[in-house]
Amino acid sequence: MKNSLIWILGATFLIIINCTTRADIEAAKIQVKTVLDEYIQVLETEDMELLSSIMAHDPDMISFGTDVNERIIGWEGMKDLMQKQFAITDNSKLTVKNEVIKVHDSGKVAWFSEVIDWDMDYHLKPIRIEGIRLTGVLEKQNNNWLIVQLHFSIPVENPAFQG
Repeated sequence: MKNSLIWILGATFLIIINCTTRADIEAAKIQVKTVLDEYIQVLETEDMELLSSIMAHDPDMISFGTDVNERIIGWEGMKDLMQKQFAITDNSKLTVKNEVIKVHDSGKVAWFSEVIDWDMDYHLKPIRIEGIRLTGVLEKQNNNWLIVQLHFSIPVENPAFQG
C-alpha cells in the first residue's frame, strides 16, 4: 500500500510538472507571436524604436536579407540596413501566411517560419513581392523575447524540380 501511494504521488507530480511545462510553452508561443507581429508592424510603420525593443543588440548576431549583399552583422548592422530600407520604401503592407512557431522545452529559445506577401512603394513605384520566406530565432533574454536571427529568401523556380 505504501509503495502504491508513493507511485501515485510520483506519477501525479510528473503529470503536474508536464502540464505546467505545456502551459508555459503555450504562453511562450503567444509571447513570441506578439514579437513577430511587432516585427511586421516595424516593417509597415518604419518604427525604429519598436525594432530596437524586439531585436537583440548582440554584436555577433547575423541575419540575411534577400539581396546578395544582405549579410547583416550585429544590431548596428541591422539598424543601418533598416534605415536605408525605410529611406527607399513607403506604404508597406505585409500579409503573413503559414506561420509556424516552435518553442524549445527549456522555454528560452524559439524558432519560426512564415511566408509573406509584401506590397510597397519602392523608389516611389508600387511593387508586390509574393511568397517571401522568413525564418528566424528568438531568445528569452532578461524575461523578454528578442529576435536573434532572421533569414529572408525569395523563391525562384528551379527547372531541376519541375516534374
